[in-house]
Parts: sequence; structure tokens; C-alpha cells
Amino acid sequence: MRKNPLRSLRKKRDFDLVFRDGFALGSRYLVIYATPNELSINRLGLSVSKKIGKAVIRNRIKRLLKEAMRKIQEEIPRDCDFVIVAKKPSAEGALEDFIQDIKRFLSRLFDEKNSHIADKTI
Repeated sequence: MRKNPLRSLRKKRDFDLVFRDGFALGSRYLVIYATPNELSINRLGLSVSKKIGKAVIRNRIKRLLKEAMRKIQEEIPRDCDFVIVAKKPSAEGALEDFIQDIKRFLSRLFDEKNSHIADKTI
């Protein structure tokens, strides 16, 4: 059984809340937003624009991002909503690149010195 279940963000108002109130960090491939939620689960929303490429490429990026979050879900504290926005260079990205970007974001997000969200989630 998974310690930190990961569900999908589905409603526009949930995405808007994360964009409005969340902590954000950009990298070469991704822009990642996170905000605490009042649930006992983590939720993930993905945004992959048509500007990135055709459906095959967009779906590949979504699969890789979901897999990256699954691989590091034990490092993610519960009660957070995440939205990952793919940038155009993400079409050339590999799973390891996405994992590295997400880990970098998490280390900055939950570093007590740099983050206001750490107090809210832990």
C-alpha cells in the first residue's frame, strides 16, 4: 500500500487555487506550483499546451510526469496540490530530467529557510 496516494486535480477552481495561492518554481523543462490542501492525499494536475507538439508528444510528456511523481512520491509530504506546467523544451526531456526538476522543486519548497508553505504542510 502506498504511503502517499496521488490523485488528479480535475476542477478548474482547484487549478486556479494552486496558481493563485501556490509557491512556484521554474526550470528548463517545467514550471511547478504547489499549495497545501485540506485532504489527506496529494493531488496532481498537469498542463501540457498544444504549443509543445502533437497529441503523441503531449501524452508522452504527461506519462513521464506522472511516472516521475510516482517514483518520488515517498519523498512528498501529504496534503499538497501540485500543478506541473510543461514548457516547450520538455518535448526533448527524459524521465530522469523530470525527476531531477521535481526533486529540486521539493527541496526548495520544503526548506524551512526559503518557504512559507513548509509551515502550512508539516
